[in-house]
Amino acid sequence: MPNIAENSKQAFDRTVSDVMGRFGFTRAFSAMLVRRGLIDDESITGFLHPESKPLPDPFALSDMDGAVRRIRQAIEANERICVYGDYDTDGICATAILTDALKRLGADAVYMLPSRFAEGYGLNIHAVDAMHLDGVRLIVTVDNGVSAHTEIAYAKSLGMDTVVTDHHRCHETMPDAAAVVCAARSDQDESLRCLCGASVAMLTAYALGCQIAPYLPLAALATMADVVPLQASNRTIVKKGLPLIVAQPGLNALLNAAGIQEIAGESTLSFVLAPRINAAGRMGDPSRAVRLLLTEDASEREMLSTELEQENIRRRAEEQRIFREAEAQITDSDPRILILCGTDWNTGVVGIVSSRLVERHHCPVILFSDTGDTLTGSGRSVPAVDLFALLSRHKELFLRFGGHLLAAGATVEKSAFTAVKQALEQDLAERFPTGLPDETRTVEDRLALCEITTKLAGEIACLAPFGEENRTPVFRIEGTLSGVRRIGKDGTHLTAKITDDASSVRIVSFGTGDRCSDWCAVSSARAYVSIELSSYQGRPEVSVRAEALERNTDEAVIEAAKACIRTVRYGQPLPDKDVLNMLPKVTEGEIRSVYRTLLDRLKNGTALECLSEQELSALLPLLEIGVVRFRNGEFFTENVQEKKQIQNALLYPVLCLE
Repeated sequence: MPNIAENSKQAFDRTVSDVMGRFGFTRAFSAMLVRRGLIDDESITGFLHPESKPLPDPFALSDMDGAVRRIRQAIEANERICVYGDYDTDGICATAILTDALKRLGADAVYMLPSRFAEGYGLNIHAVDAMHLDGVRLIVTVDNGVSAHTEIAYAKSLGMDTVVTDHHRCHETMPDAAAVVCAARSDQDESLRCLCGASVAMLTAYALGCQIAPYLPLAALATMADVVPLQASNRTIVKKGLPLIVAQPGLNALLNAAGIQEIAGESTLSFVLAPRINAAGRMGDPSRAVRLLLTEDASEREMLSTELEQENIRRRAEEQRIFREAEAQITDSDPRILILCGTDWNTGVVGIVSSRLVERHHCPVILFSDTGDTLTGSGRSVPAVDLFALLSRHKELFLRFGGHLLAAGATVEKSAFTAVKQALEQDLAERFPTGLPDETRTVEDRLALCEITTKLAGEIACLAPFGEENRTPVFRIEGTLSGVRRIGKDGTHLTAKITDDASSVRIVSFGTGDRCSDWCAVSSARAYVSIELSSYQGRPEVSVRAEALERNTDEAVIEAAKACIRTVRYGQPLPDKDVLNMLPKVTEGEIRSVYRTLLDRLKNGTALECLSEQELSALLPLLEIGVVRFRNGEFFTENVQEKKQIQNALLYPVLCLE
């Protein structure tokens, strides 16, 4: 009976050849498209040219009719409208968009943002009282509100209606609002559910009859800053908005203050503009950023952009301090979740530090700051753990919470911290008794160095914008490493040349200058690289950035693995002890992890090459019990009827750690 994986690979190769023939792409790029499910002309053209696709119909968002009806009613009756936003980049951009749109429509419109320090995320009773005293008759929330049941009911008791525009996860019931326009609603098209708050605000302005072009750069910035999936409409919004960034006076002023002369794609949004917009709310009053985006006064723009540049410098220093203090609290070498608290941690910065800790410890992290009677926390997660769902299972422990799959915020009573910590740790211990699943590196292909050309780099650039669910492609290259040296200011970065039988390329690794001695000790290397198209003196050239560098598999280890493969394939006696000792020891968890990686890879119609000595050892027991096959230098899964136990393999006690 033919192996399904082999048939899948043959079908995959045929499809790749077909795409190459129709479009003239390189083989590597054609394979990338096929892995993404982009096969027919329409899907390929649509993905590579998202700017040619129309923006979504705003009335496809559930309850948009009701929102437009109530807002127009308020404008016609000259009722005061307050746009109530949030203190992050998404909320600030959404506030600016809808405030500007309402004023253009002749509304008596004001805006309000909560203090990250005094009030925390979302609508609150104090804010409702303040709006009522200011004569507000209609509250329009942006980037929040879908969870504010109590506050919206209280506003209604004071004679104020609320229109919610949001994108966060919905609870079981909707708030008692005049309309609830939320991207996360399940009763609308799935392609709309990944929109950020600013994009929902932009579509609301569009539905009200405003031109959409002035708001595209703000929606593009918020889309990148809020790390929503760069699929469907989000790709279109970012692609259309990027060229308009400098046309937005406030954003252009920020670029000037940061000394940025040109926009380097979506990375400028994520790493230049978003941190500076966020700095307003992280370090003080977020309304400064809204004023920057709305003001028509050039001198005020210059003053505010300079102020936010300085705030961003302060934020970086604060981030470093909190990171060091949080690290000092960590004692578990393999945590399922980290829940930490500091007495003087800036609530505006703990979310960034949580992200850094997730990268280092590969588990969810929630950092709480002691704000008096309560603790205010911000968390980030890994793909294996839905952070919003985790908090939802223990909602009785929180005063309030909200968020997404990978990010959430929460407020708890100080006395409840220990209970929260124990509950979340126990929850994940029960769900992942052997520990969180390993995160595997996603690699597109193994490339020969001669395949790294300006044509391939130009093709890869067409996949941009890159971000959540559309990561920058990473390739594996191999060869002899030479010419290692430190570059950049203070030797911050590294560069080296990697050479195979036919070609050589120069690779650069940013921020790893302190590893120069490690690189110099490597002669045969395996590098995981991203490939970019750049220019030098007007000529196109390829930049190869190393995301990771590893010592290549030792030839003796490969021979030992081949000896074991012959053993289990042909029933020969196990190799002698000296041969087996060349193979590294593995855990049962590593065996299961490499099998999952193999299965995931085969879903895309490609086989798994052995990437390391560790993976070789992990695959050998699987090969022996018959759930994996080896042919022509590649491993495949095998169809088996009965359940197989890894522990039954003769190689298991030899290779597996107790």
